[in-house]
Amino acid sequence: MKMLNQQYTSVLTSSMWFSSLPENLQSALLDKVRIRHLKAGQQLHAKGEEGIGFYGLCEGRLRVLNIGENGKEMLFALLGPGTWFGEISLFDDLPRTHNSVCEIDTVIAVIPKVAFNAVLKAHPELYPHFARLLCSRVRSAFQFIDSSAGLNLQHQLIKRLLMLTTSYGQHLPQDSAITLTLSQESLAQMINSSRQTVNQLLGDLQNQGLLHLHYGKITISRPSALFALLKDKE
Repeated sequence: MKMLNQQYTSVLTSSMWFSSLPENLQSALLDKVRIRHLKAGQQLHAKGEEGIGFYGLCEGRLRVLNIGENGKEMLFALLGPGTWFGEISLFDDLPRTHNSVCEIDTVIAVIPKVAFNAVLKAHPELYPHFARLLCSRVRSAFQFIDSSAGLNLQHQLIKRLLMLTTSYGQHLPQDSAITLTLSQESLAQMINSSRQTVNQLLGDLQNQGLLHLHYGKITISRPSALFALLKDKE
C-alpha cells in the first residue's frame, strides 16, 4: 500500500463529517492511512467478512449492495469520493453487513483495524465524533422512512436518487452532473414499486430536463435542482 498524497488528502477532507474534526484529530487519522488501488468489479469486502479497516474513498465509486435470494442485486448506496465508511464493524466487532464492490477503478484510503484502535486509544476525544457519524447514518435512514410515507412515488424516487448521489448525507447536492449505474428494477425495489412505474417517473423527470436516461444508467444533470424540487414538496 502507498502513502497518502496531497490530492487525496484534499478529497478525504472534503467530507462534511471529516472536515468538522479538529485539525489534530484529522492529522491523527490521516497519518495512519495507506492507499489501496482496486479495479472495476473488484470487491472491497463481502457480507459476513470481518471488518479489517476504516475506509475513505479517494477516487472512483463503490456500490454497497446485497444479493437477494433470487440472485438479483439489491443496491443500497453509491459512495463517491470523500466518503468515509466501514466504522460499524470496527466498533461492534461483528461481520460486514453488505458487499462493497467497485463500480469503476477505485482508490481507497485504508486505516487498518489495529491502527484505528491505536488512534482511538491515543485520542479518546474521537469517540463523540464517530458517534455523530453513526447517528447521521441512522438519522438519514429514519428520515427517508419517515418522509417517504407522506410523499408520492415521484418524490420518493427523487429522495432515493439524492441519497445515492450524496453518500447518505456526507456531501451536499452538487451542480455538476452525476451518472448512476443502476437498473430501473433496482430503483423500483427501493421504493416498493414496479419497474414500469419507475420508468414512467424517470421519463417525466427527463422531460423536465432534470436527468437523462441511458441503458442501465441515469445521469442527473443538476442534483441541486432535484434537491430544490424535493424541498418544495416536503
